[in-house]
Amino acid sequence: MKNPWYFLLFIGVLALVAGCTTPVENTVPETTTATPIETPVTTRPALATDLPEFEYAEVPVISSGDTDWMTTNASYVARTALRDEAARVMYQEGGTVEGVLLSCHPTPLPSAGDGCAPALRITNQTATVDFLVDEEGGRVIAVVVEMKENV
Repeated sequence: MKNPWYFLLFIGVLALVAGCTTPVENTVPETTTATPIETPVTTRPALATDLPEFEYAEVPVISSGDTDWMTTNASYVARTALRDEAARVMYQEGGTVEGVLLSCHPTPLPSAGDGCAPALRITNQTATVDFLVDEEGGRVIAVVVEMKENV
């Protein structure tokens, strides 16, 4: 073989294509740890008003087990998330609030591990979105998007 790097390049491309087309089980994990599309800390200002028709007190906690990962309550997390412009628009355009959960997202290098925070999960026909909330700062700090299959 005169040029082995062509062969290696061909094998690499085949491996990437095979990895992108491998079917994935259609289950929703308890915490989002898959390879999400992540938006880093948001700089959008929070809106000062609540949604008058939304029942904040009825937002369920959908993570199983203790809620020691939350310093406030589900109502506060939902209120904070829905003051974010993107969350508000997604909800007002027909999104469904599933509840509050502990959501984790990969952190950028050189940090190690996952960044976890309470999040409000909103779903629509094409995506499931977790709006991670900084309870002390009262703002959305990250958005984790999981695209639905077969849309």
